Amino acid sequence: MKKTKYFLLLLIPIFFMVLSGCSSLSLKTTKNEYNANGLVAVIKGKATKTKKLTYTVAGVTKKVSMNEGHFAFTVPTTSNQQDVKIVASDGSATQTKIVTVNKEKPLTDYTALAQQYNYNALMVDRPTDQLPLIVKDGIFTYKQPTGTTLYFNVQSNYLMGIAMKCQYKDLKSETGLKNFGMSLYTMSELAGADGKAVTKNLQKQMKNMDNGNKTTMKQITSKGVPVNINLAGNAFYVYITK
Repeated sequence: MKKTKYFLLLLIPIFFMVLSGCSSLSLKTTKNEYNANGLVAVIKGKATKTKKLTYTVAGVTKKVSMNEGHFAFTVPTTSNQQDVKIVASDGSATQTKIVTVNKEKPLTDYTALAQQYNYNALMVDRPTDQLPLIVKDGIFTYKQPTGTTLYFNVQSNYLMGIAMKCQYKDLKSETGLKNFGMSLYTMSELAGADGKAVTKNLQKQMKNMDNGNKTTMKQITSKGVPVNINLAGNAFYVYITK
């Protein structure tokens, strides 16, 4: 009887070792290094048999939602390389993956840009169209009175990038096109590009699309500043980054 109990005690750790070895918990990402896609890096992957998924960057941890085991989350780009720690857990075991978000060049000093933007708004009699001079790190949204929505990625007071959004239908009207064109001209100039050249190039590409000559739009580069255009559903996006 004593020998039987001793034998069973020996089997217990072996049993748990087998269970551990057969665990199907796994965590994979599509890449080990990610670059900017607009204002952010999009990190994608797959986690199986996971009850909880989190990521940590710059000391801040956030939960990640999954769709049938697949996940995607965004990390705003900065002027420094960022290590992102992803942890998957099934309640008893964990899997960890660390990926890198590569650094990007900032466009300019944010406060300087905001001051110039606010001054320009006053000169055209738009006193309510004012950007905040001091903002927290991250991406914030600002909607202009003309309807264009602006997104700014600010890190340590450096402006990493600008995104602009409007409804594609608004570009079909003369007023809507004029308003968006003025917004694009202003933001391009403040970011260091030639606003006139950027808007002229965009108008030419849009005309080709309307005539059925093109279905995609090419990147515009002016004074070393790339301007990318993206059509997503009914929305029209422009990204100004370095």
